[in-house]
Amino acid sequence: MKIIAFGAHPDDIEIGVGGVLKKYVDSGNEVLSVIVTIPNNREIRWKEAEKAANILGAEILIMDLESKDIVFSRNLVKEFDSIVNDFKPDIVFTHWNHDSHQDHVGVSNSVIAATRKNECCLYMYEQTVPGGIVPYGFRTQMFVDISNVIDKKIESTLAHESQVKGNIKKWVDGIKGRALYRGSQINVECAEAFEVVRDIKKI
Repeated sequence: MKIIAFGAHPDDIEIGVGGVLKKYVDSGNEVLSVIVTIPNNREIRWKEAEKAANILGAEILIMDLESKDIVFSRNLVKEFDSIVNDFKPDIVFTHWNHDSHQDHVGVSNSVIAATRKNECCLYMYEQTVPGGIVPYGFRTQMFVDISNVIDKKIESTLAHESQVKGNIKKWVDGIKGRALYRGSQINVECAEAFEVVRDIKKI
């Protein structure tokens, strides 16, 4: 299968869906991480993003758009259309559309529009940790056991050294804590959770 994960910034994908991507890679699937913008420290964060993708075994595409262009618009949907049409994914992951970060929301809504032909599954991953508080509740509709790859998820996140510097314990505790909580809900050690936009079964 072919899987795309969209993230507004470097580190979003690893935090939100890094465990699942690693499991797909380990099972022999083709995984593409798409990073839309690098808002600061461009050269450093570019290299960190490549290192993180390498830890997961994923291909990486850095679109390198300007932050001001990360809004739900015809232009951004057109950019995503091109990626989706060229890669032809079976599964797409994106941000939650009620995330507290405006860039994440812009990416999510644009990905939903870019997959409007309903030819692939579409799932939204949880809000980035650490993240803001919003007046909505994430509706977990799908769980994936990531117990055997939680260490790789954390390692890939910590590859973003410029972001975690000075707060490594906070990042690890937040990411591992949420994974443990989601795991406890389905009686495994660690899990990632998703809202389902579209789940297509080809039986």
